Amino acid sequence: MTILERVQQKLYSKNESVDMIVNRLAKKKNLESYPWDECIAEQTKKYGAEAAPKICGYIKEKYGK
Repeated sequence: MTILERVQQKLYSKNESVDMIVNRLAKKKNLESYPWDECIAEQTKKYGAEAAPKICGYIKEKYGK
């Protein structure tokens, strides 16, 4: 099983997609100014080290400059 497959499995085992997670975060935070290090730290605590870069990367792609 690849890293990406494990990330997908963790996310979807909770019936959540990256898009759902980011949309929920957007309601709580200003994602345009969400620092990368803070994002990685918070998402690692919540979703694990493999999922955090994927979530933060999606945020950066969608809301970044």
